[in-house]
Amino acid sequence: MKKRIMAVTLAAVMAVSMAGCAGSKPAGTKAAETKAASNEGSSQKADTADKDTADKDAAGTEAAGAGKADDAGAVKEGAEDKGQTDFPKKPIQIICPVKAGGDTDYNTRVIAQYLSKYLDVNVVVTNVEGGATILGMQQVLDGEPDGYTMVINGLDAYIPNMMGTTDITIDSFKTVGIPLFDNTTVLVANKASGYESIKDVVERTQAAPGTIEYGMKIGAANQVYGIAMNQEWGAQFKPMDIGNNAAKMTALLGQQTDTAVLAYALAKDYFATGEFQALCLLGSEKNELLADVPLPSEYGLKDIDCSKWFWLGVHPDTPDEVVDILSDALEQVTEDPEFVKTMEDNYLTVRYIAKKDAQDYADQFYQDTLVPYKDEFLSTSSK
Repeated sequence: MKKRIMAVTLAAVMAVSMAGCAGSKPAGTKAAETKAASNEGSSQKADTADKDTADKDAAGTEAAGAGKADDAGAVKEGAEDKGQTDFPKKPIQIICPVKAGGDTDYNTRVIAQYLSKYLDVNVVVTNVEGGATILGMQQVLDGEPDGYTMVINGLDAYIPNMMGTTDITIDSFKTVGIPLFDNTTVLVANKASGYESIKDVVERTQAAPGTIEYGMKIGAANQVYGIAMNQEWGAQFKPMDIGNNAAKMTALLGQQTDTAVLAYALAKDYFATGEFQALCLLGSEKNELLADVPLPSEYGLKDIDCSKWFWLGVHPDTPDEVVDILSDALEQVTEDPEFVKTMEDNYLTVRYIAKKDAQDYADQFYQDTLVPYKDEFLSTSSK
């Protein structure tokens, strides 16, 4: 019995011992697992550290790239600024959209001469005649918007648009300015005609309508002037398409026309010799430089403003900074005593109107002087 109890007790102890062995691991295995866990944690920390380092490197690279981009932008901006301040770096061309030899051509060449002085580059004049000044204007619009090609024009710039042959006007460009005014448009007759005054001429046209000829150029502003004289004075001039100013002077000398309008300076030699007679000044006010030439109002007739101005413009996409440089130089020209004297010797008035103000002036002048006679102008031009 005693042996049996001991056997049972021994079996129980062994069972407990085996159960303990089954529920636990050997010390070596546990140490290995602890070491493995430790290594895994270290590996995770290392991975995290590597990731942080990579992120910092990437951020640094990105920042460096951004810095380089900023530097590149600054360099580019600096280059652009330098390019603007360097303007002009080569010769500039002024397109004169009429034939050489007239007052517009002469005045353009004088303006170009003095612009060269203040822009420190050559400024050359190129005559591009045709299409009632449109060919020259179109050439500028077809060119580069860099300020190296300008165009000069005046009231004639509106005529083709008024006729419906083009959309181009002064408003198609960026205006540089108007530096010069010509209040010397005179109605001229050959002295041999025997006319005593503008009133005498008007009365003769009324007595015999269509017998006294008025020489002009179809499609030009001086065609409108003839219409204005007939309407405002009750005159009956017979219009004759002669051509440009040189052709009109030739016709007057040969008595192939009775009258024509000219800039006084163009015919001053013939006034001096007595071959031509200035019947009246076609302007809104007296010109002190032409004190002996009467206004129509001095004979009881309405004054008709046929004065001229000379406008310069560039391609509409030309940078404003470039337009400013050109406009400032043009203003300096008008302040040059030698330029002023040269122009006054030709009875012209030097006065500067810049950019948008000049464009507004031109548009208003067109509305006041051409638009009132548009319907008759279109009807006579189409015949």
